[in-house]
Amino acid sequence: MYRIIIGGVALAGTLATAAYKHFSSSDKKKPTSLGRFAVWGRPNSGKTTFIERLRGRPISDLKRETTTTRTIYKGIPLMIRGNSFQIDEIVDMPGNDDRRNDWIKLVGTHEHIFYLINIARKTDRNYMTEVRKDLLDTVEALRKIPNSEKRLNIIASHVDECVFIKSDPAEIINVLQADDEFRRLYELMGEFAGYVYTVNFMDTTSFDSLLKSIVSDSHA
Repeated sequence: MYRIIIGGVALAGTLATAAYKHFSSSDKKKPTSLGRFAVWGRPNSGKTTFIERLRGRPISDLKRETTTTRTIYKGIPLMIRGNSFQIDEIVDMPGNDDRRNDWIKLVGTHEHIFYLINIARKTDRNYMTEVRKDLLDTVEALRKIPNSEKRLNIIASHVDECVFIKSDPAEIINVLQADDEFRRLYELMGEFAGYVYTVNFMDTTSFDSLLKSIVSDSHA
């Protein structure tokens, strides 16, 4: 069972001055397509929060809850630094093992691949074992795509709940990649290029920075 939702919801109140906004059909400038986003990760990795923030949901409306159904969002409009963009499609689905095959299919069909890791759980052996399995299966799926130039992008979420919170925000990426456990995950990407992002989804500045980087990197 799944739902399809076209477009997003209007930005409200305090987020109106953020680096992005949702716009109406009256806007004449055709947005630049960002293609389709494949987003996945273990339960409570921040998938749904990420997608809801992309859709313009205000922080006050967000709840940290586990996704139980598959929902397809189409035509998500964004505005970055005065330029209009559109994410053609995002699929939100549970991060359980029985959805791994669905994820592998998205890896094959969608242009931009994002795997989310709850970095606050990096000391949880069972969690990290499942993350490694996911990444290995993702890499194998990418290898099966002829002449693929897709990147495998990792988003480390929940940085506000881990030891990295005491680090300078500008240095968190360097601190993270120097961490032995995380470096092993990064090495699983093998020959595939990609980006590593860190984010606190509940912080507007952190999310805006992530969004700007993703849009910029998608055209690199």
